[in-house]
Amino acid sequence: MKGIQSPRREWLCLVLIAGLVGCAGGRARSLPVGLHGYARYHSASPAPLHGGAAPEGAGGTVGDEAPVRIPPGTVLIGSAEERTRQAVELGLLEVDAFEKLLLRAGLEESPVRRNPFTPEDAAEVLNRLMEKPVTPGTYPPRMAAGFVLREVLEGGAVSREELERRVERFVREQVAVLRPDGYLAWALDGRTQQKVRAVQWKDGTFRAGNFELGRFYSGKGGVFRSVDAQLRAADWRPLAEVYDDADVLSRSLDGAEDAFVELYHGMGQLLSHPTDSFASLRHLPQGVAALIASSPEYWERFRYMTEGEQIREAARLTTNVITLWGTASATTRTLTRAAAGVEATVPVLAVSAEGLLSVERVAVPVGRAAAVLSGGPGAAIVLQKANATPAPAEPGKWGPAEESMSARARRYQEQISGHTADEAYWVGGVGRNSGGVKFDGFRDGVLREAKGPGYANKFQESLAPKVWFEETGARQLRDQAERQWRKTRNMGVRIEWHVAEKKAADAIRSLLKGDGMDGIEVVHTPAR
Repeated sequence: MKGIQSPRREWLCLVLIAGLVGCAGGRARSLPVGLHGYARYHSASPAPLHGGAAPEGAGGTVGDEAPVRIPPGTVLIGSAEERTRQAVELGLLEVDAFEKLLLRAGLEESPVRRNPFTPEDAAEVLNRLMEKPVTPGTYPPRMAAGFVLREVLEGGAVSREELERRVERFVREQVAVLRPDGYLAWALDGRTQQKVRAVQWKDGTFRAGNFELGRFYSGKGGVFRSVDAQLRAADWRPLAEVYDDADVLSRSLDGAEDAFVELYHGMGQLLSHPTDSFASLRHLPQGVAALIASSPEYWERFRYMTEGEQIREAARLTTNVITLWGTASATTRTLTRAAAGVEATVPVLAVSAEGLLSVERVAVPVGRAAAVLSGGPGAAIVLQKANATPAPAEPGKWGPAEESMSARARRYQEQISGHTADEAYWVGGVGRNSGGVKFDGFRDGVLREAKGPGYANKFQESLAPKVWFEETGARQLRDQAERQWRKTRNMGVRIEWHVAEKKAADAIRSLLKGDGMDGIEVVHTPAR
């Protein structure tokens, strides 16, 4: 039926099929508009453990679903994507758990079933997903699909059985995500759970309360917690309770609005006037800025857009990048390869002149610098085109941190820098013997220093350093600030010190101001 082009014929065909299904009380074996050739579907949802029921939308049971009886004359209406989704939810299409996830994520038809499923197959599916608009309904399952596909990009080919096992984790761990509209929703099917608050740009990420765009959270046990790379709850501290929110009844999951519209106002904080130079891109998330700068054709269009058009376009790109790649931030790294060789095969993310994203596995010379997006498995890179105007040079580069720290300090530093604490950001040379000055990170155009929990008890209520701390720790803080300020004062780059405790932040701000270090901004950023 793929060949049917007339809307009238397609409509009649749908009525006919729906009527037949209603009479037979079973699943249709085919549907028009490319909905063909699917194998048997087994639910990815595991049986509830110990008799506990999973939240609605977060899980069900394993095995074949019961046949759905459709009333005669039922018609599937809407766009091709909406009809596909309705058919999937009604059980009219027989698909496996991985294919069901892809259809919920916005594909109109499932990709050819290949076993094993290879990194090349994963790149192909990612490209198809990036061609589809992101809506509030497709955002959560598309994040889940992107995670599974990036695992294949990074780890290599897997069997269909392994793909289904990986999808099952999202139900077993009751995984949820924060949507751009500030709601938490279940990752597997996109069902809305509860409102958090409006999403805002804060500390280099888009956040709503304790939640961050691009991250997964476990809702097991009635509370939301952060998860690790295997989607298991990794932190005992609850971020919020799981509760029924009456307001979600008014939230349409399949509305025509694009999810990125919700980030429009957040982007307005970053682009206060039209962007017409590479230097002004530094106000955007680094991954998005690198993408725009990597395409001369797209940049030529972007720079002549109005302010409103630029904000909307930047929000669209940011949403798409976060959805499938888990982050919009990036760090400049030198490509390396563990085994001997002169090239490394990596997933390269690019944007076309029309603003369409694509990914391709490319052999890139080892030693070449690139912007690396790392939001979990399968990090993608953004390369500068040969004929592109180079993006503004960074003030330094990443290198070994040359220090040890407690687990608590490490967690906070990685929260602030968005980078592994095994490396530091060096300006003026890598390593102390080079004459370089160390920062904890460089993120979104800002040099960052992290001062985690444990400083507040070193200051009096008046904010003056305690006597025993004055000539040791306080002096070291002053010296560190002076080194950083002197090394960067002519570079035109901002320095921020992020301090976990409010009292410590106020005290350190007073300490540096008294030494004339007004060029360093001290920010109170609580530890998560």
